[in-house]
Amino acid sequence: MANVTFALHQMGWADFQSLCISIIRETLGQTVGNYLDRNDGGRDGAFTGSWEQEGGESFTGEFVIQVKHTTRPDGTLGPADFTDEFNKAERLASMGRCDVYLLMTNARITARTEEMLHSALRSRGIHQSRILGATWINKIIIENPRLRMLVPRLYGLGDLTQILDERAYSQARAVLDSMRTDLAKLVRTTTYEKAAKALDNHGFVLLVGAPATGKTTIAAQLALASADAFDTYVVTLDDAVQFSDRWNPNERQLFWLDDAFGATQLSPYLASSWQRITPKVKAAIEGGSKFVLTTRNYILSNAWQHLKPGSFPLAESAQVIVDVADLEARERRQILYNHLKHGEQPKAFIQALVPYLDEASDHPGFAPELARRIADPAFTTHLKPPTAANVTAFFEKPQQFLADTLAGLDNQSFSALGLIFNCRGWLPSPIIFTDSLTETLTRLGGTIEGVTRALEHMEGSLVTNIIRDGQSGWIFAHPTMIDAYAERIRSPELLHLFIEGVDINVLLDQTTSGVTGLTNAIVLPEALWPTVIKRLDEKIQDSNQTWRQRHRCRSYIATQCALDFQLLYLDHHPELLDQLSTPGSSLEYDPNNKLITNLHQNGVLPEHARAVFVRHLIDYCIAGIDWAVLWATRFRDMLTSEEEMTLRMRLRTEVVPDLESILQGFIDDIPWDEYPGDFTEEIESFSNALIDEFKGDETVRSAAEDMIEAWWDWILDQPPPEDPPDDTRRYHTPAATTPQTQGQRSVFDDLVGEPPETGLFL
Repeated sequence: MANVTFALHQMGWADFQSLCISIIRETLGQTVGNYLDRNDGGRDGAFTGSWEQEGGESFTGEFVIQVKHTTRPDGTLGPADFTDEFNKAERLASMGRCDVYLLMTNARITARTEEMLHSALRSRGIHQSRILGATWINKIIIENPRLRMLVPRLYGLGDLTQILDERAYSQARAVLDSMRTDLAKLVRTTTYEKAAKALDNHGFVLLVGAPATGKTTIAAQLALASADAFDTYVVTLDDAVQFSDRWNPNERQLFWLDDAFGATQLSPYLASSWQRITPKVKAAIEGGSKFVLTTRNYILSNAWQHLKPGSFPLAESAQVIVDVADLEARERRQILYNHLKHGEQPKAFIQALVPYLDEASDHPGFAPELARRIADPAFTTHLKPPTAANVTAFFEKPQQFLADTLAGLDNQSFSALGLIFNCRGWLPSPIIFTDSLTETLTRLGGTIEGVTRALEHMEGSLVTNIIRDGQSGWIFAHPTMIDAYAERIRSPELLHLFIEGVDINVLLDQTTSGVTGLTNAIVLPEALWPTVIKRLDEKIQDSNQTWRQRHRCRSYIATQCALDFQLLYLDHHPELLDQLSTPGSSLEYDPNNKLITNLHQNGVLPEHARAVFVRHLIDYCIAGIDWAVLWATRFRDMLTSEEEMTLRMRLRTEVVPDLESILQGFIDDIPWDEYPGDFTEEIESFSNALIDEFKGDETVRSAAEDMIEAWWDWILDQPPPEDPPDDTRRYHTPAATTPQTQGQRSVFDDLVGEPPETGLFL
């Protein structure tokens, strides 16, 4: 990795200062304080201690750190640039506060200038000094993957094929490809540090926030840094169900899943999927793998009702939920600076924008995605020329600005976005025009040649071309594009085209048939329900997906459709009612069971179907197949008073005297490749339910408690799970860089050129 250099001149002065403080903390292992950019008393950082050099030289005492930055790749420092600094250093030395003077800079310093600087410092009473230039800084960065994890923007300032070894580069290829335009814009935020700490401590982090607040960017930062620092193989998932297929117990993996519980609205199917795989997730984490999930805050709020309490403890634990909207003022400014510095806006536009940037970064509506948009000419047609009013409106009404952008697209561009939307946000390239895509293209009025050109034209602004699992493809440049496109097609003249031509999974993800209360859904009116039913009944082409697709469609009917739609569907499929009468063995997870209980709650379930279903509920409970009728209100409410008596009598006479056999049957059903302790909640719930069912019956209480004691005796007799690998590369998050109070100098000062006086940070 020799001679690897980082484009430090592309950083702003504030970002470079933060990097230098992080480097010193990593190198010296000291608590380093940093000061204001103007009233710093002649020092940008300071600490007390000692620093042993590789050559045997030792620096000891009160250290003063001075940082100087240039945005010119060939910027040079001369003696004249230090007159004021040396006067300040002399004053500090006279006060006993400067024994060692460290100068950190990315500018060039000649050997003659360096000797003159050391001589000048000695003449002012400072006998120990060191100049840490770009060569030294580059060396420290390349030797320290932990530092790169602390400051992820560094991945965008150097040659990644040299920074990462071949394996790490290969493992992170998909992430790198999706982020290649954003790597140089990354900002180390307190939120990122909290997320990295959660990932290290728990092997799991759930990033929660409103749309456009940077969840995906932080997830990508964590995935990239994990491949570098922990040697994990990055695996992107579309849903929780895919995890079982892609988990390799013999390899460290980082599983990255955006929109874990639904993209723009809650998908009850996706939420409940996590309950089934939690034991395997736990086993993967114990084996050294990690998980990064994102979700919108309103979706998570709705998801809890579909997650059985205790079934997904990793998500319930507060320390692994990070609100990515919690950005400090300095972080907002740096994010906005980086996007504008490395965006496509002409300098004249940026120069006109600069007077409003401090206020814009403080706006309550500020979000990282809006910083990206304001740096892209494709999104600022209505922002020219910049004024205080329209800049405020840009951050106050982002949906309207994005809607205006889509409304201004030509027909080919809008059709191209429609193809991506049709394919659930992933359009393989080169495009293979299936019947569904061809129909979508025809209905939207596009042409093959036209949409191909449009995709290339929109690359980097509205769409991005990435590599996923070795396949090139097109995605929306940001998830909020899905919301905007969905909003656009809600109009009556487009909605019927959408329903008939869209991929079935998009239909299931984005819509409800009738009003169900789900937030942000495309509500399909009754006139379109026959078309929806036709789509739900489509034959699945991939036989391996038949069961999963049927399960997904039934979940849609049960949780995303109004009662009138459910009745209409039953009219089209009268045989379904008999199928529903025999419940699936996983009572709380089977969508068919949700549908039949919903029909009962609304008073429209025929009595013969209810009676058959209840008989199975009781039989399942007595046989130990599934005890949910004891605690799930929606099942218990289906029982008549006579059926209640039958259940209680059979429990007391058939189950309580034979709990030993019930326990053995439960043990026999535990999958051989899963840790038995992960099933404790279910057996304890059964025990507690029995005690609650027969309050005051000491015989029942004693038998139930004996069963739990026998369970734990059996657990203790089982071989313990393998210890996780001893990983000396664990990342321990240091204290966050001290927030830098804004002094007289703005972060945006050098946005259109260096300050005219010296071009350096003084």
